[in-house]
Amino acid sequence: MAFDGSERVRQIARWITSRPPIAYLIAGWIAFVLGSYPGYMSTESVLQLFTVRSGDYSDYAPVMTAIWGALEYVVSGPFPMLALQSGLFLFGTAAILRTVLSPRAAAVASSFVILFPPVFSVLAVIWPDALLAGCLVAAAGAAMQPGRRMKIVAAVLLVVACACRPEAVVAIIPITLLALPRRLWWRDAIVALGVTVAIAGTARLANHLLTVTDTYSWQQQLQMPDLVGTLRRANVKTEAALRAALDGLPLADSSTLVERMTASRDALSPVPLIKGTKRVFEPLASDEQSDALSNAWRAAISKHPGAYLTHRWAMTRALLAFTGKWRPVFDDFGSVALMEPLHHRATSSDWQFGMQHVVRWVAKTPLFRPWLYLLLAVIVIVLARKRPLLRNLAISGLVYELAMFVLAPAGEYRYSHWMIASTCIVIAALAAGRRTSWARSDV
Repeated sequence: MAFDGSERVRQIARWITSRPPIAYLIAGWIAFVLGSYPGYMSTESVLQLFTVRSGDYSDYAPVMTAIWGALEYVVSGPFPMLALQSGLFLFGTAAILRTVLSPRAAAVASSFVILFPPVFSVLAVIWPDALLAGCLVAAAGAAMQPGRRMKIVAAVLLVVACACRPEAVVAIIPITLLALPRRLWWRDAIVALGVTVAIAGTARLANHLLTVTDTYSWQQQLQMPDLVGTLRRANVKTEAALRAALDGLPLADSSTLVERMTASRDALSPVPLIKGTKRVFEPLASDEQSDALSNAWRAAISKHPGAYLTHRWAMTRALLAFTGKWRPVFDDFGSVALMEPLHHRATSSDWQFGMQHVVRWVAKTPLFRPWLYLLLAVIVIVLARKRPLLRNLAISGLVYELAMFVLAPAGEYRYSHWMIASTCIVIAALAAGRRTSWARSDV
């Protein structure tokens, strides 16, 4: 009998389309993991793994560190965190999309979303931002489920998200509204605000109780760039004025203070301020230095509010990729020398090389520009105004990005990831839902 290629293709197509929705989700998850296994590691990620192994938790996302430490009992290294953050995101997205799409269409669309390079690129790295996105998506999906148990699951996920990034407190308000029965809007708003305060307080308490070594990381990341950027924008250049403004801070070299402080117009990242030969400060090492930084930060803002706003606008432009060099993709496994004491080494497979090329190619297009998703978020909020889950999800991403006007520590892509991810999910739901065969029949 002659081989009928077209019939064979039709048989394969029928077999694929007859698979249950969970099969599409697992296939998408496997494709994601193969493209990033065992998880990309920045210097922050490597140092966090050191604290996981030593038990000497720093104040850098200690709740996330504790979760990673628990997973280390099952599988060592970054892979369990990669599986956790991507699994939460993928299955949370599927739960959200099932509210407007058929189960099979929701599973396929969810797999496309997690493999979409602007979403994939951050989820592939072991960062608090990736776990935050996974927790927020899963919490939104759980909040819409019936029963008290799923509401509790949603609350726990929101606590973890807020513990990853304190800035997430503004992003969880729209999600908490999803778990409340529809009543008077002002009453729901008050209850959601109270729940948010409780979640944020629980996250902060958990981080405080788990912290063994205080490195003042969040404070240094935000307040040091703000302080230096404000003083530079205010043209404070005399040595006497600079010494008064930086009183009590650990200066790297007081003899070259003026040269270091005026070396650049902007201060859009904390890294060059505390590292390298041209650094301005030494890392904070005591509560007294921490208090001195907070006092200097508040004094600079109150004395030069215009310069502060100009600095924050420059930070926002960098965050949204309006100006400057833009390197949104991180796909490295960490320094070999730094990883050697951890007995962890990883190299890219051919599949990963292919994914890296695809992601880097897409990164050259506007699809990796956060300003595009800021515009799209506003549009989809209007389009989804009658669908509370999709609308609130998009609002969550938008308000998180708006909060970054005053809270972003650097103009890095990962700080816009939640807005980008939430917007992509809503776009997938609205686009796929336009096809009658893909939409749920009961909505």
